[in-house]
Amino acid sequence: MAHLPQLKNSRVFMRFVFYSLVVLLVFSCKKAKEPNTIYDIVIEGARVIDPETQTDSVLNVAIQNDKIAILTTESLKGKKVIDGRDKILSPGFIDLHAHGQTNLENEYQVFDGVTTALELEIGIDTLKQYYQARTGNALLNFGASACQLAYRNKVIVKDDRVYNTIYEELNDSAVNVALTEDKFSRLREKLKDALNYGAIGIGVPVGYLPNASIKEIEDVYAFAGTHNIPVFSHIREGGAIAFQQAISDAILNKTQLHLCHLPSMARKDIAFCLDAVEKAQALGFPISTELYPYTAGNTEIGSAIFNEGWQERLGCTYQDLQWVETGERLTPETFKTYRKKGGSVIVHMMKEKWVDSAMASKTTMIASDGGSYSPLGHPRSSGTFCKTIHTYVKEKQLITINNAIEKMTLMPAKVLEGIVPDMKLRGRTQPGSYADLLLFNLDDIKDNATYTKGFQKSSGMDYVIVNGKILIEHGELQVNLFPGKAIKSQLNL
Repeated sequence: MAHLPQLKNSRVFMRFVFYSLVVLLVFSCKKAKEPNTIYDIVIEGARVIDPETQTDSVLNVAIQNDKIAILTTESLKGKKVIDGRDKILSPGFIDLHAHGQTNLENEYQVFDGVTTALELEIGIDTLKQYYQARTGNALLNFGASACQLAYRNKVIVKDDRVYNTIYEELNDSAVNVALTEDKFSRLREKLKDALNYGAIGIGVPVGYLPNASIKEIEDVYAFAGTHNIPVFSHIREGGAIAFQQAISDAILNKTQLHLCHLPSMARKDIAFCLDAVEKAQALGFPISTELYPYTAGNTEIGSAIFNEGWQERLGCTYQDLQWVETGERLTPETFKTYRKKGGSVIVHMMKEKWVDSAMASKTTMIASDGGSYSPLGHPRSSGTFCKTIHTYVKEKQLITINNAIEKMTLMPAKVLEGIVPDMKLRGRTQPGSYADLLLFNLDDIKDNATYTKGFQKSSGMDYVIVNGKILIEHGELQVNLFPGKAIKSQLNL
């Protein structure tokens, strides 16, 4: 008779039993199948990577309707059979920070492996109209947070102006006005309305609100903490001090906090800020963060970011600013002209070693911060995810492909699970999960967008499947197919 290993205490024993059951469950799910079932899609012989179960095996995978039906070593029958040999099958990439929210941007994002593109840093002002317009017409899964910036502007000016673009929100003169305490309750009501309609948390871009008081921002965090709502924040400029303020607000109000684009906010304080996030997580606080694999940021030249003193705050000069419309570097004269005109500017302000440090950290996930389509727009809008693989997995070998996939799938899905339970079925390659899947040869993955070429489609995605529908086949986008679904919260505040 076999004997269990001698266990020191009941906690060790329970852990032993738990992991044994997990292993049995995973492998029973892989092997269980209905005899003679003909599935919608079968992918044969792919290297299946699932970051949650740490599966990394050659398997056959079946899709039925919009879900993964089975993973197995046994042969399967399918209406459509795809040869997955010598290729990786992974979950589709989840981008928490995508300002480009139309099918034009989605066409570039899908070639980068993105199957879910969400606008969470700033959010969407007209949320109801946004969801209604995109439902049934979207290439990718979509969703947005409640837009604190737009709502506070409207409360300040006492009207319900409509913003057609994110740049209109950032350029509104109300961003430079303090919200007085007597108006806090009105802002909370607007946030509540958006959340009840399905907003995925609250976007709090305080870095664009130079005169927002500590009390104003703390009140939003308190509201979010009371209702278990995540906050997604572009924090103030200021490196470690701004980081500490945001984390303090979150911890004191028991608020889940996601810190956007870490390297561009932390800059020279990157090591301190990474350590702060890691320590907060180790203590059980729901603090998360992200990066894009580029050394330049991108924003609106007319925004408060470029108020007086910007060179010192950002640590850069006029020559570090690249006008998106023409690709030219700016001078004091052209800066003044374009700031009055308004438009998009690329800001070359980071060091490669800062990005490398963030990429290597176990605390960070990948998010593009990509913008609306512009021929010479920031390359992150169309190349973030494939660049992560091409540069950091293949060239620098700073992370493994398994690390990269986890940063681009499971980690962002877990950020949202509390407010969108549906996300427990995304970012995984498991039976019962949504069939948002990528099939690719690792050697072929490459980003093609640059600071001078702008929007360019990445290379290497053989198949991209969204909710069980093949959106890219043999590297070609399929026309007249809109499989994207709305990602929404289910709140009743």
